[in-house]
Amino acid sequence: MRLRGFSICRLMCLGAVAGGASCAAVKSSAVDAGTRTGTGGSTASTPDGASFDSAASDLSTADTYLFPLADLLSPADKLVAADVAGGGADAACATQSAMAETLPLDLYVMMDSSASMNELTANGTSKWDAVRAAMTAFFDDPQSAGIGVGLQYFPQVRAGVPDLCTTDAMCAGFGPCDRLRTCYGPKATMVVTCNVNSDCPKGETCELLGFCPLEAGNPLCAPSGVTLCAPLGDPCTDLGGNCRGRDLCDMAVYAAPAVTISALPGAAPGLVASLGGHMPDGLTPTGPALTGALQYAQQRAGANPGHKVAILLVTDGFPSECMPADIPGVAAVAAQGAMGAPSIPTFVIGVFGAADAAAAPANLNALAAGGGTGTAVVIDTSQNVTQALQTALNQIRTTAVACEYMIPPPTVGTIDFGKVNVQLTGANGAPTTIGHVTSKAACDPARGGWYYDVDPSSGKSPTSIIACDATCTGVRATAAARVDIVLGCQTIVIM
Repeated sequence: MRLRGFSICRLMCLGAVAGGASCAAVKSSAVDAGTRTGTGGSTASTPDGASFDSAASDLSTADTYLFPLADLLSPADKLVAADVAGGGADAACATQSAMAETLPLDLYVMMDSSASMNELTANGTSKWDAVRAAMTAFFDDPQSAGIGVGLQYFPQVRAGVPDLCTTDAMCAGFGPCDRLRTCYGPKATMVVTCNVNSDCPKGETCELLGFCPLEAGNPLCAPSGVTLCAPLGDPCTDLGGNCRGRDLCDMAVYAAPAVTISALPGAAPGLVASLGGHMPDGLTPTGPALTGALQYAQQRAGANPGHKVAILLVTDGFPSECMPADIPGVAAVAAQGAMGAPSIPTFVIGVFGAADAAAAPANLNALAAGGGTGTAVVIDTSQNVTQALQTALNQIRTTAVACEYMIPPPTVGTIDFGKVNVQLTGANGAPTTIGHVTSKAACDPARGGWYYDVDPSSGKSPTSIIACDATCTGVRATAAARVDIVLGCQTIVIM
């Protein structure tokens, strides 16, 4: 930071305050010591040998000298600090202070309704029924009142194309008929997918997969139509295939909700009726489903700038068709939404059986991390799926809007976005001013900060203030924490 030449005088700010000027607080130990090194801010020396530190530990309201900002700073400069104890801004400049209020939440639920959702959980209900029960309870919960919820399912399927096929001709022009095959031989003990014999180890052939209809859990088997299943001796029955063009890969169909976002509890009957009328079918086109969901969410956020819009992806599998068809590709889609303007986070809940449970956390965590929500909630079907999902939904209801606050309307005139500050008051009653950063990418991993949902320098007017992850964690961990938005004082920034 550049400093203009000045002579230190403890009384300089008295006249400035009387005239309405803002003042910068400089700890007396910094002035008396001549120079000082802080713990995170910048230290600047004056022609008189004095200095001040921008770190939080070096600025407080106690034992300070006050200087008019105009005397300390070049025209292009702003006061630089991390978290400034004591409020960090002279009360004389504040025109308005209001307790921060979190944004209203709009949640667009993208629900996996692939055929695998028919698989049973430990208590004998299907995954689909367990998820429907949890979602219904969430919609009817009085604590969900005021939340906007919309709903869509994936995959969306093309009418007139059969759900199973054994030949390309059965697909009515939307083939080919994709059939699952596995490498089969005397030593084969697990499914290894293949297309032709050359995909398999020496001595093994590529055979159609089937299932054992009378065995517990209907285990897979091969070759279909030839092998007898043990111990009951039932035949290995053909699984059938899927017409490749049946499930829709067009993101536009997923950007059009089955139930548009509307506030609970009024929206609950329509949401519950939609869930009750939908049944699992098809594969898992996660990529276009999430892309379409983000498109709809961004349109919703643009039309409702005072709301926080988020995606909830509920799935029981990994991407299996359409592009992107892998976890890194879908995670990149989620990241584009989270880093967009406005930012649309993606929360992820997975419901997995024992066969996929080991791989699920790492894969779904990648989607959640891309979507800016940290980690996914992965529910094993050996658990009480409905109860575990209800718990996860309740957590999301809170965390989706944690640390994003509405900018209060000014009581007089218009807001100067260069004169907005965020104060945190803990249980001890001492306020701390949180430093501003330009964007989420500029957040300090340790010191945190806050940023606008839209950068004012873009010519657009922000509608909300968002706390950086480190600051948000501190706010949520602070007993009896209170966050205030203060208008009128020069914004304290972290650089």
